[in-house]
Amino acid sequence: MTIEKFLIIVKIIMVLASVIVLLSFLYFKKRAIEIKLIGFNFLSPVVGYFSIDLLDLRGMQVNIPQNIEMLVHFVIITIMYYLALQKRYPKVFLTLLIVFSIFAIVNMLFLQKTYFNSYTVTISNVIAIAYCVAYFYRLLIDLPAQHLQRLPMFWFSAGFLMQAAGALFLYLFTAYLTKFFFDDVLIYWTFHNFLNIFLEILILIGVVVDLRNTRPRRVAVMKNL
Repeated sequence: MTIEKFLIIVKIIMVLASVIVLLSFLYFKKRAIEIKLIGFNFLSPVVGYFSIDLLDLRGMQVNIPQNIEMLVHFVIITIMYYLALQKRYPKVFLTLLIVFSIFAIVNMLFLQKTYFNSYTVTISNVIAIAYCVAYFYRLLIDLPAQHLQRLPMFWFSAGFLMQAAGALFLYLFTAYLTKFFFDDVLIYWTFHNFLNIFLEILILIGVVVDLRNTRPRRVAVMKNL
């Protein structure tokens, strides 16, 4: 894996993230709160990516935007799943949000600092898996729709579950995998990037599904005028 190919994959991730942001903010006032949160969630890495060149970050400093992005991502998905689960368990969500935020800030300032905050992202992945499993469990019980593929949150949860589980596996076996690939760290991070691309494709499907659900209502209103 060459650095040129690695950077191309990163740019593909940023392009997909930008498309998600644009489609999520289209007809902004008419979109569901989950879609707006998804838009802000993927706006964060795009801003972080361009801030590296804008702030002229070098060396370990390039990890700073990504470390901040992890915290923003966790706050957004916590709010999103709190709403998706119909505001059940408010104390649990609030506790997780406060405790995780404090740990992420402490880790960023005093523990791993400008290194990639693997402790933070590992905990975030574990909690994200729990959110997705809880959502799918409630989905099986409540069955709010006959066609689950028409629910944007179904696609979002499938994407987050796949990405979090895959990333957690990679983090747990970092030492073995880097040795297996003869210390080629770019190959290791390429697996992460492919997980992110797959996540963005599933998120994009969910956003498009919601967009299709939004446009007919808009057309119907215009016909009645």
